[in-house]
Amino acid sequence: EIKSTTRIFFDISVEEESLGRIVFTIPDPDILPLHTENLIKLCSQERRSIDPRCCYVKCNFSFSPQFIEGFPQYRWAHFLGGRGRNAVGRPEEKISDPGSLRKCTHSIYGGAYYGLSYDEIPGNEESAVVLTVPLAGPARGSTGLSIVRVGASPQEWRERLLLNSAVLGWMEPESNGVLLAMARQKIGPPTVSDSGIIED
Repeated sequence: EIKSTTRIFFDISVEEESLGRIVFTIPDPDILPLHTENLIKLCSQERRSIDPRCCYVKCNFSFSPQFIEGFPQYRWAHFLGGRGRNAVGRPEEKISDPGSLRKCTHSIYGGAYYGLSYDEIPGNEESAVVLTVPLAGPARGSTGLSIVRVGASPQEWRERLLLNSAVLGWMEPESNGVLLAMARQKIGPPTVSDSGIIED
């Protein structure tokens, strides 16, 4: 059973050189229970013995100018696609939870986002980094996730970076150095070398 607050981690490397660990807090699994359970179970690798593809280990983050800080195309987010094998329900079926989504809709200019309100995120004025899952496009309802640097983005972007996605948690500030190293390096795609749950 998923606890009320869960902390998960991703150990990041580039070409087998460790960058360090990024830790996220997921404060309330009940807001979007199916999406949250899927993310946590993929991160914890608990179904890996049944299906080796049901995890993020050895998966690469997207790597192109739009994911490298310093390029004009940079989008202030880092996307991890996973392997498309969900840990909730049938592995190949997309997750759908319209009832829960209706209860956590946040309207902004240009549309809406879902899950946690950005106003609830610690450090939202200047430094908040959130963990999201896509709700539109080919990656919706599957294993994809994004690390979104809302607080550091230009004023005209900010919450608009969250359009058509669900906010499940936030990055702990101590992880910022690892994220910056990941965002600014130009060697190759960042890789998840390990992931799991941090037991308090």
